[in-house]
Amino acid sequence: NLRVNYVSGDTFTYHVVSSIREDRFGAFREAYRDVDIWLVDDIQFIASRERTESEFFQAFNTLYETGKQIVITSDRPPKDLQIMDARLRSRFEWGLMTDIKAPDLETRIAILQKKVQQEGAHAPEEVLRYIATTVNANIRVLEGALVKVLAASSLTGEEITVALAMEQLRDHSTMSSAVM
Repeated sequence: NLRVNYVSGDTFTYHVVSSIREDRFGAFREAYRDVDIWLVDDIQFIASRERTESEFFQAFNTLYETGKQIVITSDRPPKDLQIMDARLRSRFEWGLMTDIKAPDLETRIAILQKKVQQEGAHAPEEVLRYIATTVNANIRVLEGALVKVLAASSLTGEEITVALAMEQLRDHSTMSSAVM
């Protein structure tokens, strides 16, 4: 029976702006302060937006003071965020900070095996190893590469081989080292 609110930094900023424009700040504040768990993704997108930072700070404090759970993700540590309000940056540093790296080769292969299984497909181990070796980025990019190979096989009727994977991933943005 927990109330969970997930929001991206961009969406939070949009909600702040639209509640100002539409004069709905009461509803806005209630939506973000009447939760048990608040999940905020890509917090870096609220940086340098004074009103957005202020509203985030107030919501954060309200939830923190009432013992609610707050989970925040960012593509950089708090000290590297361009946050104007030092109090907000210090709040980010209060909790547990974890740097999540792209998965290692064995984990990428296991992820691909599970995705193949979920898709009800079959792909030879050497194809999965090729994809996992070639795509050393985040899970979304990894799964996207697999889906591209599976779709090509399905559409053309070609067997799933390393050659097919090489052809399909030739122009795929596979070498990205973006964070998950």
